[in-house]
Amino acid sequence: MKYVAPAHSAGTRRHVRAYAKRKKRFYRRMWFWAALATMVVLLPAVWLGIRGWIAKGALESAQTEITTLKTKAAALDIDGAKSSLDLIDANVDTAVELTSDPIWRLAEGFPSLGKNLTAVRELSVATQAVLGEVVEPIIDVVGELDPASLAPRDGAIDLAPFVKIIPAMASAQTALDSSLADIAAIDTTGTIPQLDAARVRVSTLLSSVKPALELANTVLPLLPPALGSEGARRYAVMFQNNAEPRALGGTALSFAVVTVDQGKIVLSSPIPAGSGVFPYFDPPLITFAEGSQNIFPPSSIASFIPNVTTRPSFVTAATVTQAMWERTFGYSLDGVISVDPVFLGYVMRAADPIQLSTGDTLSGDTLVPLLMNTVYQRFNTGDQDADNASQDAVYSEVVSATFARLMGGPLRPPELIAAIQQGWSENRLLIWSARANEEAALATVGLPGELPLSDTTTDRVGVYIQDYVGSKLGYYLQQSVTLAHGVCRPDGRPTERTTLDLTSTVDPAAAESLSPSIVGQWEFEGVKRAQQRLIVMLYAPPGSEFTSVTINGDQVAASGHYDAGYPVDLRIVHLLPGEKVTLSYDVVPIAPGDRVMEAKMTPLVNPTVLVNSPLDCATVPAS
Repeated sequence: MKYVAPAHSAGTRRHVRAYAKRKKRFYRRMWFWAALATMVVLLPAVWLGIRGWIAKGALESAQTEITTLKTKAAALDIDGAKSSLDLIDANVDTAVELTSDPIWRLAEGFPSLGKNLTAVRELSVATQAVLGEVVEPIIDVVGELDPASLAPRDGAIDLAPFVKIIPAMASAQTALDSSLADIAAIDTTGTIPQLDAARVRVSTLLSSVKPALELANTVLPLLPPALGSEGARRYAVMFQNNAEPRALGGTALSFAVVTVDQGKIVLSSPIPAGSGVFPYFDPPLITFAEGSQNIFPPSSIASFIPNVTTRPSFVTAATVTQAMWERTFGYSLDGVISVDPVFLGYVMRAADPIQLSTGDTLSGDTLVPLLMNTVYQRFNTGDQDADNASQDAVYSEVVSATFARLMGGPLRPPELIAAIQQGWSENRLLIWSARANEEAALATVGLPGELPLSDTTTDRVGVYIQDYVGSKLGYYLQQSVTLAHGVCRPDGRPTERTTLDLTSTVDPAAAESLSPSIVGQWEFEGVKRAQQRLIVMLYAPPGSEFTSVTINGDQVAASGHYDAGYPVDLRIVHLLPGEKVTLSYDVVPIAPGDRVMEAKMTPLVNPTVLVNSPLDCATVPAS
């Protein structure tokens, strides 16, 4: 309503005109427009700041929960994994939504600030893609599987779950590779440090998953055919005895034949390696790589089947086994699988204890001491043939009972999967396929039980031990390996030192009470009772050279052996009860550069202690 001043109030009219004039001038003043301009700039900035802060928090929460997701998935806690995935999805979706509105995209064009905003958006989108194309499909397909269905039931493995999961895993690997490339392409140069740290953290997390996914996509397609989906197969299962060490683990104590057809698995009665079942092959069936015959006489490794594990190559052991099998039984094998009692002990962690006819209780804790020590002490009548037969009977029952439990259950799948993973990583589970395509596929993921392969970033050595008395004293052998490296030479080539400590834990006072099965043929071999005589071999990377070898600190000359291009130091050491011996090797590789050191080792009864340490150049002998 228009204001009308009273006629009697001239002062009031003048006041109103002055106010109107001042009001008009208010719009013309510079500070008003400056303030308005500031608000126009600040409001979007505040908007971006608030949304960016929330998006940052959402991404950080998602990254934290991803670690939980990995833990739950590894434990096959599918419900828990799905709950974690829901939380991650919600956080990532929030981050994507907050960083995709028009104001955010427009602000990406501003110098400096825009680059940070672009990086946040791209990282959010890439993370969302990983969840939608990698994680969710895997969780969904695994979630449809009952973990118990993966275990054998009534002597058979259902192949359908494996067939179903193969395409999902292949698609997930393709998506993961694409996501890793997208994240690597996010330009964080010049952005705030937290952004680059977040990108690296996501990339590292995904990279840690990649090897497992690649392994799954290599192994899973092999499983249905290997389990007889395309026709029956026969495998020889080799049981190595680490109480009598060999380079690959232990003497090939016994074998069994496993026949698989459409998932149905049948195990034959164990076949002893001795007792005249396999003949002594003369001449040897197979020749070996150049130089290896000076380390492993063919008259031993390719003539007598218990010794096929003396060369640290399961391909060699399996090839010889295949040839001997054909000559002995008249048919070929589709593959050879090796296990040792320590691995069987791991497997028993997934099962309930088993009562044996001997009164013994078989479990993950009791299997190893029973098979590798107790039976040798228990059956000690003085009649070697009778004692051997009694020991073989217990071993046969343990193998049959363990297999029956594996095939019939009940089993705890997470523990079973963990047992297989640990056995594989420790070279206690070894697999060879007679089919070249399957063997090549397995080789791409790194076959255990083969000579150590070095690469541009890592030099790998092999530390191998074998009994040279025919004893079972390996049960009392402790092994520790220390790896040290440093660049100490003027030519820039590193010095790589491997130190091996071997200790006999036999109580000197108890040496006389050990059975003949444990102490072996000590008199015939010319050693003292309960003394261990061991062949120790150090395989150095091809092209490298030994610059120093010491035994208990005393310098000795390198033996100068070779095996397929690997320089090898071979020597015999003796260990009296309670005694320790230390061997140290300095090796200089062919190329300069400070690389990482790793070692492959004979898997003994007792776990090997492995230590990595820097090399003190003051301890390196002058070259």
